[in-house]
Amino acid sequence: MRVSTGPSQVLILSGILVAGCGDYPKDGTLRMNHVQAKGTHNSYHLEPPTVVHPSHRYSHAPLDVQLEAQGVRQFELDLHRRVDGVFEVFHLPGEIDQRSSCNKLTDCLQVAKRWSDEHPDHVPLIFWLEPKDLELDWADERYQLFVGAYAEIEADILSVWPRDRIITPDSVRKAHPSLPEAIRTDGWPTLEETRGKALFAMLDRDEHRTAYVGDTTALAKKLMFVASSTPSDDYAAMFKIDDAMREAQRVRTLVQAGFIVTSNVDSVERSDADNQAKVDATLAAGSHFSSSDLPAPVDGRAYSLELPGAHPVRCNPVSAPVDCTSADLELPRSDD
Repeated sequence: MRVSTGPSQVLILSGILVAGCGDYPKDGTLRMNHVQAKGTHNSYHLEPPTVVHPSHRYSHAPLDVQLEAQGVRQFELDLHRRVDGVFEVFHLPGEIDQRSSCNKLTDCLQVAKRWSDEHPDHVPLIFWLEPKDLELDWADERYQLFVGAYAEIEADILSVWPRDRIITPDSVRKAHPSLPEAIRTDGWPTLEETRGKALFAMLDRDEHRTAYVGDTTALAKKLMFVASSTPSDDYAAMFKIDDAMREAQRVRTLVQAGFIVTSNVDSVERSDADNQAKVDATLAAGSHFSSSDLPAPVDGRAYSLELPGAHPVRCNPVSAPVDCTSADLELPRSDD
Protein backbone atom coordinates (compact mmCIF):
# COMPACT_ATOMS: atom_id res chain seq x y z
CA MET A 1 0.00 0.00 0.00
CA ARG A 2 1.34 3.43 -0.98
CA VAL A 3 0.99 6.07 1.73
CA SER A 4 3.01 9.04 0.47
CA THR A 5 1.79 12.54 1.24
CA GLY A 6 4.13 14.85 -0.64
CA PRO A 7 6.63 17.23 0.93
CA SER A 8 5.16 16.93 4.40
CA GLN A 9 6.17 13.26 4.50
CA VAL A 10 3.57 12.52 7.18
CA LEU A 11 -0.18 12.06 7.35
CA ILE A 12 -2.25 11.73 10.49
CA LEU A 13 -5.11 9.45 9.51
CA SER A 14 -7.85 8.56 12.01
CA GLY A 15 -5.40 9.02 14.86
CA ILE A 16 -2.67 6.92 13.25
CA LEU A 17 0.62 8.52 12.19
CA VAL A 18 1.55 7.34 8.71
CA ALA A 19 4.97 8.01 7.19
CA GLY A 20 5.10 9.24 3.61
CA CYS A 21 7.50 8.28 0.85
CA GLY A 22 7.97 11.70 -0.74
CA ASP A 23 6.58 10.65 -4.13
CA TYR A 24 4.79 13.94 -4.83
CA PRO A 25 7.25 16.85 -4.74
CA LYS A 26 4.79 19.24 -6.48
CA ASP A 27 2.07 18.78 -3.87
CA GLY A 28 2.65 22.25 -2.50
CA THR A 29 1.83 23.90 -5.82
CA LEU A 30 -0.60 21.57 -7.61
CA ARG A 31 -4.21 22.09 -6.55
CA MET A 32 -7.29 19.94 -6.48
CA ASN A 33 -8.73 21.65 -9.58
CA HIS A 34 -5.68 20.68 -11.64
CA VAL A 35 -6.87 17.09 -12.11
CA GLN A 36 -9.04 15.13 -14.51
CA ALA A 37 -10.46 11.80 -13.40
CA LYS A 38 -13.28 9.36 -13.93
CA GLY A 39 -16.58 9.74 -12.16
CA THR A 40 -19.68 7.57 -12.22
CA HIS A 41 -23.31 8.50 -12.75
CA ASN A 42 -25.70 6.84 -10.26
CA SER A 43 -22.61 5.25 -8.79
CA TYR A 44 -24.53 2.67 -6.72
CA HIS A 45 -26.69 1.44 -9.62
CA LEU A 46 -27.47 -2.22 -10.30
CA GLU A 47 -29.60 -3.26 -13.25
CA PRO A 48 -33.17 -4.05 -12.14
CA PRO A 49 -34.63 -7.54 -12.75
CA THR A 50 -37.18 -5.99 -15.11
CA VAL A 51 -35.86 -3.08 -17.13
CA VAL A 52 -38.60 -0.47 -17.47
CA HIS A 53 -36.44 1.99 -19.40
CA PRO A 54 -33.33 1.16 -21.49
CA SER A 55 -31.28 3.79 -19.61
CA HIS A 56 -31.48 1.51 -16.54
CA ARG A 57 -29.67 -1.36 -18.27
CA TYR A 58 -26.29 -1.16 -16.54
CA SER A 59 -24.60 -2.14 -13.28
CA HIS A 60 -21.72 -0.53 -11.42
CA ALA A 61 -19.14 -2.34 -9.33
CA PRO A 62 -19.10 -1.55 -5.58
CA LEU A 63 -17.61 1.84 -4.79
CA ASP A 64 -14.32 0.45 -3.49
CA VAL A 65 -13.85 -1.56 -6.70
CA GLN A 66 -14.54 1.57 -8.72
CA LEU A 67 -11.89 3.39 -6.70
CA GLU A 68 -9.25 0.69 -6.82
CA ALA A 69 -9.71 -1.04 -10.18
CA GLN A 70 -11.38 1.62 -12.31
CA GLY A 71 -9.75 4.84 -11.11
CA VAL A 72 -13.04 6.53 -10.19
CA ARG A 73 -12.63 9.61 -7.99
CA GLN A 74 -16.14 11.12 -8.13
CA PHE A 75 -19.48 9.58 -7.19
CA GLU A 76 -23.16 10.49 -7.53
CA LEU A 77 -25.55 9.14 -4.89
CA ASP A 78 -29.34 9.62 -5.11
CA LEU A 79 -30.97 10.10 -1.70
CA HIS A 80 -34.41 9.09 -0.47
CA ARG A 81 -35.55 9.64 3.11
CA ARG A 82 -37.45 6.81 4.75
CA VAL A 83 -40.16 7.58 7.27
CA ASP A 84 -37.78 6.44 10.02
CA GLY A 85 -35.26 9.08 8.92
CA VAL A 86 -32.78 6.75 7.21
CA PHE A 87 -31.40 8.02 3.91
CA GLU A 88 -31.51 5.27 1.33
CA VAL A 89 -29.55 5.31 -1.93
CA PHE A 90 -31.27 4.23 -5.14
CA HIS A 91 -32.64 5.70 -8.36
CA LEU A 92 -36.45 5.36 -8.41
CA PRO A 93 -38.83 3.69 -5.91
CA GLY A 94 -41.63 1.20 -6.42
CA GLU A 95 -39.35 -1.47 -7.91
CA ILE A 96 -38.87 0.70 -11.00
CA ASP A 97 -35.11 1.10 -10.52
CA GLN A 98 -34.31 0.47 -6.86
CA ARG A 99 -31.36 -1.95 -6.77
CA SER A 100 -28.20 -0.55 -5.23
CA SER A 101 -24.76 -1.85 -4.28
CA CYS A 102 -25.03 0.09 -0.99
CA ASN A 103 -28.51 0.61 0.39
CA LYS A 104 -27.96 3.51 2.80
CA LEU A 105 -25.96 6.70 2.56
CA THR A 106 -23.83 5.61 5.50
CA ASP A 107 -23.23 2.21 3.85
CA CYS A 108 -21.96 3.85 0.67
CA LEU A 109 -19.72 6.26 2.56
CA GLN A 110 -18.28 3.48 4.71
CA VAL A 111 -17.25 1.49 1.63
CA ALA A 112 -15.43 4.51 0.19
CA LYS A 113 -13.99 5.53 3.57
CA ARG A 114 -12.40 2.10 4.14
CA TRP A 115 -10.68 2.35 0.77
CA SER A 116 -9.56 5.90 1.55
CA ASP A 117 -8.09 4.79 4.88
CA GLU A 118 -6.05 2.17 3.04
CA HIS A 119 -4.90 4.58 0.30
CA PRO A 120 -4.41 7.96 2.01
CA ASP A 121 -2.44 9.48 -0.86
CA HIS A 122 -5.44 9.68 -3.20
CA VAL A 123 -6.52 13.01 -4.66
CA PRO A 124 -9.72 14.35 -3.08
CA LEU A 125 -12.87 12.33 -3.66
CA ILE A 126 -16.01 14.16 -4.77
CA PHE A 127 -19.48 13.01 -3.65
CA TRP A 128 -22.48 14.56 -5.38
CA LEU A 129 -25.57 13.88 -3.21
CA GLU A 130 -28.81 14.29 -5.14
CA PRO A 131 -32.17 14.58 -3.33
CA LYS A 132 -34.65 12.51 -5.36
CA ASP A 133 -37.68 12.77 -3.09
CA LEU A 134 -39.59 15.17 -5.32
CA GLU A 135 -39.89 12.65 -8.16
CA LEU A 136 -41.90 9.67 -6.89
CA ASP A 137 -41.31 9.47 -3.14
CA TRP A 138 -44.37 11.60 -2.43
CA ALA A 139 -46.50 8.73 -3.75
CA ASP A 140 -44.82 6.01 -1.67
CA GLU A 141 -45.81 5.74 1.99
CA ARG A 142 -42.39 4.34 2.87
CA TYR A 143 -40.73 7.69 2.16
CA GLN A 144 -41.12 11.31 3.15
CA LEU A 145 -40.01 14.61 1.70
CA PHE A 146 -36.93 16.05 3.33
CA VAL A 147 -36.75 19.77 2.80
CA GLY A 148 -35.31 20.96 6.10
CA ALA A 149 -33.64 17.63 6.91
CA TYR A 150 -30.20 18.69 5.70
CA ALA A 151 -28.69 18.62 9.18
CA GLU A 152 -29.56 14.93 9.21
CA ILE A 153 -27.66 14.40 5.95
CA GLU A 154 -24.67 16.24 7.39
CA ALA A 155 -24.89 14.09 10.53
CA ASP A 156 -24.85 10.92 8.42
CA ILE A 157 -21.75 12.16 6.58
CA LEU A 158 -19.97 13.03 9.83
CA SER A 159 -20.85 9.66 11.35
CA VAL A 160 -18.56 8.11 8.73
CA TRP A 161 -16.19 10.80 7.47
CA PRO A 162 -14.32 12.88 10.09
CA ARG A 163 -14.71 16.63 9.72
CA ASP A 164 -10.94 17.11 9.48
CA ARG A 165 -10.96 14.96 6.32
CA ILE A 166 -13.73 16.92 4.63
CA ILE A 167 -13.12 19.91 2.35
CA THR A 168 -15.82 22.36 3.41
CA PRO A 169 -16.91 25.67 1.88
CA ASP A 170 -15.34 27.50 4.82
CA SER A 171 -11.99 25.76 4.28
CA VAL A 172 -11.94 27.14 0.72
CA ARG A 173 -13.50 30.56 1.38
CA LYS A 174 -11.47 31.36 4.50
CA ALA A 175 -11.67 35.14 5.11
CA HIS A 176 -13.11 36.04 1.70
CA PRO A 177 -16.72 37.20 1.41
CA SER A 178 -17.57 34.69 -1.33
CA LEU A 179 -16.35 31.41 -2.77
CA PRO A 180 -15.73 32.85 -6.26
CA GLU A 181 -13.49 35.54 -4.78
CA ALA A 182 -11.59 32.96 -2.73
CA ILE A 183 -11.08 30.76 -5.78
CA ARG A 184 -10.02 33.72 -7.91
CA THR A 185 -7.63 35.10 -5.26
CA ASP A 186 -6.23 32.06 -3.45
CA GLY A 187 -7.32 29.12 -5.55
CA TRP A 188 -8.45 25.73 -4.31
CA PRO A 189 -6.42 24.00 -1.58
CA THR A 190 -3.27 22.22 -2.69
CA LEU A 191 -2.93 18.47 -3.02
CA GLU A 192 -0.67 18.55 0.02
CA GLU A 193 -3.62 19.90 2.00
CA THR A 194 -6.26 17.61 0.53
CA ARG A 195 -4.89 14.11 -0.07
CA GLY A 196 -7.02 11.52 1.68
CA LYS A 197 -9.96 13.93 1.98
CA ALA A 198 -13.44 14.18 0.48
CA LEU A 199 -15.71 16.96 -0.71
CA PHE A 200 -19.51 16.70 -0.56
CA ALA A 201 -21.86 18.71 -2.78
CA MET A 202 -25.65 18.79 -3.07
CA LEU A 203 -26.77 18.12 -6.63
CA ASP A 204 -29.88 20.30 -6.84
CA ARG A 205 -30.58 23.69 -8.39
CA ASP A 206 -34.09 24.26 -7.12
CA GLU A 207 -35.99 23.85 -3.84
CA HIS A 208 -33.37 21.85 -1.97
CA ARG A 209 -30.51 24.16 -2.90
CA THR A 210 -32.52 27.21 -1.90
CA ALA A 211 -33.46 25.69 1.43
CA TYR A 212 -29.94 24.42 2.18
CA VAL A 213 -28.23 27.71 1.32
CA GLY A 214 -30.85 29.60 3.35
CA ASP A 215 -29.70 33.02 4.50
CA THR A 216 -26.04 32.03 4.79
CA THR A 217 -23.25 33.88 3.04
CA ALA A 218 -21.18 31.62 0.81
CA LEU A 219 -22.36 28.47 2.65
CA ALA A 220 -20.77 29.62 5.91
CA LYS A 221 -20.63 26.77 8.45
CA LYS A 222 -22.18 24.33 5.96
CA LEU A 223 -20.62 20.93 5.36
CA MET A 224 -21.58 20.65 1.71
CA PHE A 225 -21.07 22.70 -1.41
CA VAL A 226 -23.98 23.00 -3.86
CA ALA A 227 -24.42 22.72 -7.62
CA SER A 228 -24.04 26.25 -8.93
CA SER A 229 -25.94 27.88 -11.78
CA THR A 230 -23.94 31.06 -12.34
CA PRO A 231 -20.38 32.00 -11.36
CA SER A 232 -21.58 35.21 -9.72
CA ASP A 233 -23.39 33.50 -6.84
CA ASP A 234 -21.52 33.87 -3.56
CA TYR A 235 -21.69 30.08 -3.12
CA ALA A 236 -20.48 29.24 -6.66
CA ALA A 237 -17.65 26.71 -6.70
CA MET A 238 -18.97 23.42 -8.12
CA PHE A 239 -20.83 22.97 -11.40
CA LYS A 240 -22.58 19.92 -12.89
CA ILE A 241 -22.90 20.49 -16.64
CA ASP A 242 -24.34 17.38 -18.20
CA ASP A 243 -23.33 18.01 -21.82
CA ALA A 244 -19.86 19.50 -22.15
CA MET A 245 -19.89 18.64 -25.85
CA ARG A 246 -22.74 21.08 -26.45
CA GLU A 247 -21.57 23.61 -23.85
CA ALA A 248 -17.83 23.33 -24.41
CA GLN A 249 -17.13 27.06 -24.26
CA ARG A 250 -19.08 27.47 -21.03
CA VAL A 251 -17.20 24.59 -19.44
CA ARG A 252 -13.82 25.89 -20.56
CA THR A 253 -14.61 29.39 -19.27
CA LEU A 254 -15.65 28.02 -15.86
CA VAL A 255 -12.59 25.79 -15.60
CA GLN A 256 -10.27 28.64 -16.59
CA ALA A 257 -11.90 30.73 -13.84
CA GLY A 258 -11.06 28.05 -11.28
CA PHE A 259 -14.44 26.38 -10.78
CA ILE A 260 -14.71 22.58 -10.59
CA VAL A 261 -16.94 20.95 -13.23
CA THR A 262 -18.46 17.47 -13.56
CA SER A 263 -20.01 16.41 -16.86
CA ASN A 264 -21.88 13.30 -17.98
CA VAL A 265 -20.04 11.60 -20.83
CA ASP A 266 -21.91 8.48 -21.90
CA SER A 267 -25.05 6.39 -21.72
CA VAL A 268 -25.92 2.77 -22.33
CA GLU A 269 -28.49 4.04 -24.85
CA ARG A 270 -25.93 5.81 -27.05
CA SER A 271 -23.65 4.22 -29.62
CA ASP A 272 -20.01 3.58 -28.83
CA ALA A 273 -18.97 6.21 -31.38
CA ASP A 274 -21.30 8.83 -29.91
CA ASN A 275 -20.09 8.08 -26.39
CA GLN A 276 -16.43 8.39 -27.39
CA ALA A 277 -17.05 11.66 -29.22
CA LYS A 278 -18.66 13.10 -26.11
CA VAL A 279 -15.78 11.91 -23.93
CA ASP A 280 -13.22 13.52 -26.24
CA ALA A 281 -15.09 16.83 -26.25
CA THR A 282 -15.55 16.76 -22.46
CA LEU A 283 -11.89 16.14 -21.74
CA ALA A 284 -10.80 18.84 -24.19
CA ALA A 285 -13.20 21.35 -22.64
CA GLY A 286 -11.57 20.74 -19.25
CA SER A 287 -14.31 19.10 -17.17
CA HIS A 288 -12.60 17.73 -14.08
CA PHE A 289 -14.77 14.64 -13.72
CA SER A 290 -16.31 12.57 -16.50
CA SER A 291 -19.41 10.96 -15.03
CA SER A 292 -19.97 7.59 -16.69
CA ASP A 293 -22.39 4.68 -16.84
CA LEU A 294 -19.62 2.60 -18.45
CA PRO A 295 -16.38 3.17 -16.50
CA ALA A 296 -15.07 -0.34 -17.23
CA PRO A 297 -15.36 -2.81 -20.13
CA VAL A 298 -18.64 -4.71 -20.47
CA ASP A 299 -19.49 -7.66 -22.67
CA GLY A 300 -20.81 -6.77 -26.07
CA ARG A 301 -19.45 -3.20 -26.23
CA ALA A 302 -16.21 -1.87 -27.62
CA TYR A 303 -16.56 1.39 -25.67
CA SER A 304 -15.77 2.00 -22.03
CA LEU A 305 -14.54 5.22 -20.47
CA GLU A 306 -10.78 5.65 -20.60
CA LEU A 307 -8.80 8.80 -19.81
CA PRO A 308 -5.65 8.84 -21.96
CA GLY A 309 -2.52 9.19 -19.86
CA ALA A 310 -4.31 8.71 -16.54
CA HIS A 311 -3.04 6.31 -13.90
CA PRO A 312 -5.59 6.79 -12.48
CA VAL A 313 -5.65 10.61 -12.55
CA ARG A 314 -4.30 12.94 -15.21
CA CYS A 315 -3.48 16.63 -15.45
CA ASN A 316 -6.32 18.85 -16.60
CA PRO A 317 -5.36 20.23 -20.05
CA VAL A 318 -7.17 23.52 -19.35
CA SER A 319 -6.33 24.31 -15.72
CA ALA A 320 -3.13 22.45 -14.77
CA PRO A 321 0.38 23.97 -15.01
CA VAL A 322 2.29 22.96 -18.12
CA ASP A 323 4.87 21.01 -16.10
CA CYS A 324 2.21 18.84 -14.42
CA THR A 325 2.44 15.08 -15.08
CA SER A 326 0.14 12.23 -14.10
CA ALA A 327 2.86 10.93 -11.78
CA ASP A 328 2.61 14.20 -9.82
CA LEU A 329 -1.04 13.45 -9.01
CA GLU A 330 -1.32 9.74 -8.17
CA LEU A 331 1.17 7.00 -8.80
CA PRO A 332 0.00 3.51 -9.76
CA ARG A 333 -0.44 1.36 -6.68
CA SER A 334 2.47 -0.91 -5.89
CA ASP A 335 0.01 -3.82 -5.67
CA ASP A 336 -1.69 -3.06 -9.04
